[in-house]
Amino acid sequence: MISFHLYLYGAGKGPLQTSFEAVEERLHQLESLYFEPDGSFVLSRESGSEQVFGMLYDAAGQLQYCDLRGHCGITTWKAIRTAILGDDVADHEVLLLPDQELQDLQSFESCLIKSG
Repeated sequence: MISFHLYLYGAGKGPLQTSFEAVEERLHQLESLYFEPDGSFVLSRESGSEQVFGMLYDAAGQLQYCDLRGHCGITTWKAIRTAILGDDVADHEVLLLPDQELQDLQSFESCLIKSG
């Protein structure tokens, strides 16, 4: 299991190259996920041993960033990440909280795989 709290951004801490509605549609495809119209969601699997809480922030027709926190296996992490970003996972950044450490997504995921 991995535990995290992070903000997921596009390149240069810019917006994600997707819309709120596209992400909502992809998130609805995941089992055990509950989505609210305000952009908040929770995924709970394995009798509560895997939980991910998220909040989508959008403006001007684009998803600006996503606040994610939880604990889950790498497979669940990748399912959530793909639902948010689609198939394009290049050029994204994560801001790890509370340390406010900025990393590119690939470096963050490499650390997850090593520790998970």
